[in-house]
Formats: sequence, C-alpha cells, structure tokens
Amino acid sequence: MFKRLKGIKDGLWAVAIAIALLALFVGLIAAAFTPYHGDRERPVMDLRSGQIGHKADEQAAAAAAADRALQPTGKLHSLPDTKDAGEAYADSLCYLCDSSVIGLRSAGLTGGQVWGSETGVLSMADTGKWTIRYPGDSSFISPANAAMIAKPKILVIAVGSDGLKDLGQEAFVENYEKLISGIAAASPQTEIICLSLCSVTAAYVGDEGLSKDHIAEVNGWIRSVCIDTGAYYGNLERALCVDSWLRSDYADGSGRCLNNAGLSALLAYLRSHALT
Repeated sequence: MFKRLKGIKDGLWAVAIAIALLALFVGLIAAAFTPYHGDRERPVMDLRSGQIGHKADEQAAAAAAADRALQPTGKLHSLPDTKDAGEAYADSLCYLCDSSVIGLRSAGLTGGQVWGSETGVLSMADTGKWTIRYPGDSSFISPANAAMIAKPKILVIAVGSDGLKDLGQEAFVENYEKLISGIAAASPQTEIICLSLCSVTAAYVGDEGLSKDHIAEVNGWIRSVCIDTGAYYGNLERALCVDSWLRSDYADGSGRCLNNAGLSALLAYLRSHALT
C-alpha cells in the first residue's frame, strides 16, 4: 500500500514538471516571435536644461570679458601725469618697437624685454606676418605668441612709422587693431600702451613718405585705434618734439630714429606717466 502511494506521488511530480517545462518552452517560443514596441511613454524635451546651459555659456563669456585688461569705453584713455615711477617701473615694462625705437634693444637703458624684428623694421602694411626675436631664447615668433609666453603686465607698443608710404587710414587702423586683438587674446590681462609716432627732424630727407604733418595725421589714426580697443594712448610730442619736429639732439643720422638721448627721454616720459 505504501509503495503504491509513493508511485502515485512520483507520477504527479513528473506530470507537474512536464507541465512547467512545456509552459517555459511555449513562453520562449512566444518571446522569440513577438516584436518589442518599446516604451510607449511619449518623450518630453527639457527646454529648461538648454536654457540653463546657454545662460552658463553667457556667464562664462561675460566673466572672461570682464577679466580682460582692455575695456573699450568709446573714449580716449591717455596716460595720466604721475610722479616719477622710477627706473624699476621702466624695467618692468615690455616694449614692441619698430625701426624708429628699436635702438632700445641694444642701448642698455632698460631691463625690460624689447621685442623687434631681426632688422628692426615692422611694416604696418603686413602686421599679420610680423615675427620678433624673442629675448628668452632668440627664437622668431609672432608678437601674440611672445605675449602668450611672457604674459607682460604692461606692453608698450611703439610702432607705426614703418611702411607708411601708400598706406591709407583704413588699412592702417585695421592692421593695428588686429595686432592688438591678437595680443589681447593671447594675454588678456596685459595692459597695452600705444605710443604716438616720434616725428622726424626738420632736416629729414628720407623717402618713406614721412613728414611732420603726415605723422600728426597718423597719430590721429593711432588715437582711433586706442578708442576702439581700449588701449592707452601715450603722446610723445611734448617729450620729444619742438613745433612738432623731432628734436635733432634726440635723433640719429637718419632724422627719424631715436638715439640714446631720445630713448632716455621716451623712458622718462613713461616713468612720469605710469600705470599703477
């Protein structure tokens, strides 16, 4: 009797297992041949997240702009009259010079870096192609790359007299402003001073198309550049000129480039018109 009940029990378990296996098999077959239509919930675009991201980009751009030293205000910012800031101040400045002021590189009058081309000439007709001899390693790089490396606190730009012949105001201003924007992008915290041209002597007879009247006109273009870019304007006329002519005792034999006395007067001007 006991064996008979045990046999019935084992049979029932076998039937139950067979039914379970059959159900599992049917389920697998159904799943294999039934397409999945995915989540039927309609997707919703989160416009707010896009607005937040856009606002964050705007805030970052505004912060970067506020961090720039050059801030155009639509007005000319001339260097202020100050007490003599001393030789240490002049030594802290960095100088980008064309042929009229490149003597500063070899004169030994300042400990500041002096940037200029190998020949000393920097033509305003092609500022985008300028390469200067970088004092750090004597390599030849653009002024913007030099600014990116040196990160000067103040850069004095004394250019504009080279390549003026047949160069009009529009091209001059455009090229000068591109030069400044490139430097400012490479070193945003650098203050930039643009010096006026130092004129020529009354005895000057060169063929570069320079005259005291034309130089006065070009100095007006430089002032426009300073207004447009936010750079400071340094007027050298009172420091170097008499009746708008470059003082002969400040000029070398060319009548247009500064000698050591003229360069010393230029540095004295910067010391007494200091940015602090």
